[in-house]
Amino acid sequence: MSPGPKSLAAIARRTKDGIGNTRTRAHHITHHTRDTFSPVFTLGRGLNRQFAWTRNWWKSASADKRKAGAAGAAAVLLALYFLPYAPMIALLLVLAGAAWLGHAEKQPAAEPDRTDVKLQAVYNGLVPHFADDHDPARLFHPGGPYQNAFRHWELDGDRIVRLELTYSPYFTDDDPTARARIERVLQAKIGRGREYLYEWDTENNHLTLAALPPLPTAVPAQQFVTAPREILLGITDAGSTNRRIPVHVEDTIRQLPPVIWRTGNRSTDPHLLAVAAPGAGKSNLLRTIALQAARDGDIVVIDGSGSGDYACLAGRHSILQIETGYHGALETLTWLRHETERRIAAVTYAKQHGTPVPDNARRPLWVILDEITELSDLAAGQGTTDPQELLDLPLRLGRAAHIGVITSARPTHLGRLRPALIADTHTRVVLGPLDPETTLTVLGTGTGISGGEDMPPGRGYIRIGNGPVVRIQIPHTPDPLEEDTPEADRRRLLALLPRHTDALPVDVPSISLAKAPEREPEPTG
Repeated sequence: MSPGPKSLAAIARRTKDGIGNTRTRAHHITHHTRDTFSPVFTLGRGLNRQFAWTRNWWKSASADKRKAGAAGAAAVLLALYFLPYAPMIALLLVLAGAAWLGHAEKQPAAEPDRTDVKLQAVYNGLVPHFADDHDPARLFHPGGPYQNAFRHWELDGDRIVRLELTYSPYFTDDDPTARARIERVLQAKIGRGREYLYEWDTENNHLTLAALPPLPTAVPAQQFVTAPREILLGITDAGSTNRRIPVHVEDTIRQLPPVIWRTGNRSTDPHLLAVAAPGAGKSNLLRTIALQAARDGDIVVIDGSGSGDYACLAGRHSILQIETGYHGALETLTWLRHETERRIAAVTYAKQHGTPVPDNARRPLWVILDEITELSDLAAGQGTTDPQELLDLPLRLGRAAHIGVITSARPTHLGRLRPALIADTHTRVVLGPLDPETTLTVLGTGTGISGGEDMPPGRGYIRIGNGPVVRIQIPHTPDPLEEDTPEADRRRLLALLPRHTDALPVDVPSISLAKAPEREPEPTG
């Protein structure tokens, strides 16, 4: 008699060994049983396939074929009854056929269509967001086929480039948050790395998704073909505008769709606000505007960050002032306020007396303020007037006074802009991959476009007035004074700059370009 276990560990080890031996014996029994009854399994599988073939034939056959088949079967049974050994021979034939069919390898299942797999995955991802128990049509429900909701789709290889779907009328498609959630799901399921346009037809509960082609990124600054008081801000999609202009791109001339900003006293959107993170192309945009505005107007530049990105404009014709200091910026904005009053008075007098408006009151004047929030921070630290307060009059009366204000800010400084400045700048530009909340705040509406996390410099969105939001690619306008600017770009930009001048025309109001001999030191914080 063997001794009992000495400890609980030994009991556990014996129990584990016993369970393992039991599983091994069960596996052997199962394998032996399968081998022993293999002929029975083969005959059963063959008979099942014979019965399935007969049933399918009967279901798919017409009435005449069924009658003929029934008559033939009756004749065979009658012959089997009268012929000797016929029932045994028939049984052997049936078993032989069953054995042959049972031994035949099962045809491998056909691989599912990759398109069906892709579309079904998109459908399954939308089910938690579109499913509604109150919807009698049950367009989206767990386990449902994608054909219930998807009406049309187009693929480029294995990538979906267009998808049209219908959703439940109970879905809150007027909620921007709910719509953004659907757009994020579609972007994640269809594929990242591309930009997608979403067209919500809320009246018919229809959503169309389309992959947007990439915009050209190698558009250099040049003399664009535009009318007076028109400024080309960039290039957009072909479907966003009917206009085309010739553009030099990589030694060829292409007809590209432009984003045109129309200014002047008939424009309802004479001021512009650009919001962009560092490196997103904000300076390129402002230099692009300055090069075109200098053709028929005067320009005042206030560089709030003091980066010197606009030093290439210094000493050029039509450039009245380039200011990088805090006190100089206040003096320039104070002059701008008085200049606005002077121009309005001249326009009013001319209208009252039926005389032409003087040239020095109708010549366009552009004020470019880069990073004005930096100056506001310095003003708060010094306890002086906020420069944004001095913009109130030019923003309100700039259209009648032929004055355009172009300002920029970083996304993190957006909350420091005064409401009046935001309300009066009806042309809005956002550059770079900003978060949806910032884009909604700047543009006043969602872009309807998702994707494009890796935007190249100068890529963004623009909305002019109450128009739609469109994509934009800013022309490449680097600083010609930067050391890393290629020589070809440097020469091209220097040729586009206004000519050098030593003195401004007498009839054009100007600001002295000379620094005051004595000035208080600039605040440092």
